[in-house]
Amino acid sequence: MPELQEDLQALADRRAAESTGDFESVLVAAKTRKRRRTAGLTVIGAAAVVAAVAIIPTLRPASNNAPVAGSPVPTNAVAPPVVGTQPSTSALPKVAGPLALRTSTVASGAQFVVAFPDKAVRAATFALFSAAKPDEQLYTLVAKVPGDPMTPYSFKLAGEMGIGLPSYTGAGPYTLAVPKGLPAGAYQVCTLTGARLCSPLTVK
Repeated sequence: MPELQEDLQALADRRAAESTGDFESVLVAAKTRKRRRTAGLTVIGAAAVVAAVAIIPTLRPASNNAPVAGSPVPTNAVAPPVVGTQPSTSALPKVAGPLALRTSTVASGAQFVVAFPDKAVRAATFALFSAAKPDEQLYTLVAKVPGDPMTPYSFKLAGEMGIGLPSYTGAGPYTLAVPKGLPAGAYQVCTLTGARLCSPLTVK
């Protein structure tokens, strides 16, 4: 009988030991699951914080990007147009004296004669201006040149249109022609070479 009691006691002790081991395994597994769940919540919390930090700058009010005077214009801004003025053409030389005209009143298309009081040698080219705008040349007048049946003639503006000008020079007098179709009014005829001589001319 004592041996049977010892066997029963050993069996009971072994069962108790096995039960204790299973309980400890369950406890360890429960602690492991708790740590994993806590770590997962920590990661989720950190991700939420990062997202909030990334969103906050976009919620800030936009700063005033208006360019300050004297500072470079931002690349995303449109520069205001700059209003400039074109430089004026070179000023005409001052009038040194009058031209000598045999007649100061002529008809459109008619011829008239001019002379140089200073007897200087000049080219056979002259300029015609409106008396109202003496700085704006209307026509270039080419005087009659000996041996050239095409002269005298005239063309608009200065000799910048590929039109050949005679190289003839002389001390005058020169015969000029009023442009055909020129409206009646007050004009001024001037030399283009040498000291500038000008005189009024009336077209009737």
